[in-house]
Amino acid sequence: MYEIVYFASPGFAEVSRFCLEISGLEWKNTVVDWDQYTEMKNQGELPWGYLPIVRTPHGTVAESNALLRYTAALAGLEPEDLYVRAKVDELVEVINGWREHFMPTFSIENIDEKISARKAMFVEGGSMDTALKNISAVFERSTTGWLANTEDMTIADIKAFMDTFMMFSGQFDGITANMLGNYPTLLAFHEKMSNDSRVKKYYDTDDEMRWVFRPGAFEKFGNSQHI
Repeated sequence: MYEIVYFASPGFAEVSRFCLEISGLEWKNTVVDWDQYTEMKNQGELPWGYLPIVRTPHGTVAESNALLRYTAALAGLEPEDLYVRAKVDELVEVINGWREHFMPTFSIENIDEKISARKAMFVEGGSMDTALKNISAVFERSTTGWLANTEDMTIADIKAFMDTFMMFSGQFDGITANMLGNYPTLLAFHEKMSNDSRVKKYYDTDDEMRWVFRPGAFEKFGNSQHI
């Protein structure tokens, strides 16, 4: 039995949840609230004091990137070729780097200033505009339809899919779904990923928090313009 412990939101655990789901192994999704997290931390159940963690038959694994690679290996998504695996990890690290653009905005208390700072990242030439166009270019260059030009999806594809489209879920002030109208290649990537049978089956629920992962989620924004 494998067990992921995290909050209800997709957050840092979603990629690992998906990997465990498609691994075919028996696993449990344990959702905690802040009080339960604090209790676990105080009782020393969290190796580094943070969630998510994965409880395994051999012990607990912590830190989201470690979880990502561990659960991907369980799911058979880690390429055997070391160079290909390194290129997959390279893409994962690039996507992880997006957090550096966002983190300063969370400390902005004034809502108008927060919204303005976030919108500035998506104007032409802004930090996130450049990042999303770079990922779009990777997808366009692929001859297989997968980001690392592999024969099947890897954690690079899953990470890009989940991290990209959660940004446009409406939970971040200043970032709206219609902004995706500026990134048609990303919308094509969304359709590929959301219609993959494994992804489609996993998100065939009425969970409103995860609507962004379903087929057609952003269909009406295909011709939208950035505002």
